[in-house]
Amino acid sequence: MWILVLAALLMFFLGFAVHRLGWHSLISGYNTMEQERKDRVDIKSVARLIGIMAYGIGVIFLLIAAIEAFRLNIPLEPLFIALLLFVVVTLWRAQKYDGNIFDESGRLRPDGKKRLIPLAIVSVLLLTVIPGLMLWFSQPTEVTLTESALVIEGAYGQTVPYDDMTAVTLTSFPGVERRQNGSATSSRLTGNFRTIYKEDVLLFINRDVGPVIRIDWSGKPIYLNLETEQATRALYEEVVNR
Repeated sequence: MWILVLAALLMFFLGFAVHRLGWHSLISGYNTMEQERKDRVDIKSVARLIGIMAYGIGVIFLLIAAIEAFRLNIPLEPLFIALLLFVVVTLWRAQKYDGNIFDESGRLRPDGKKRLIPLAIVSVLLLTVIPGLMLWFSQPTEVTLTESALVIEGAYGQTVPYDDMTAVTLTSFPGVERRQNGSATSSRLTGNFRTIYKEDVLLFINRDVGPVIRIDWSGKPIYLNLETEQATRALYEEVVNR
């Protein structure tokens, strides 16, 4: 949470520095232009847009931090999607103030399309790769029981040999204090987290399903459940009977 707050404050500072203080050298691309090309850029309009973008990113970071701090049951995915769209739209709008791309009448210069290719590539990556990762992390946990181990498929997957298990319990999840290296979507927690009891654990949790299985073994404690309470209880019975 505090990382998000600090990131928001940094965004507010950068936005103010570019928009109000005239620190235009902070604008990527503009700071490396030759003076002749800089003279064709309406830098005040670009700086205003970049400042607004930084302020907006800061506000979204604070909203996410508040949701995590108060443990509100509000999905984060729409905020991340809004953030991506906001950034992409702002960057594209800023291009119309670049006289190296558009002439005085607003038409593309002969080499304007070539100059827009890097931005187009970045936009496609932002709007496909990141939502794709979010979709991947939101997929249900897949668990396979082999003759010698419990295998958790997908991101942060683990193979847990039965001989390494010291305890398997059906319990309720104690709650998360903070995420260390993992994914938190509206209904799923996947990866490395710290619980409210200051314990570092590995989670494969659907928060909409009540009971969870806790596995203590030679590695980090694991909490997992399946898509229904019935399926989770059935998996628990299978594991303890191995």
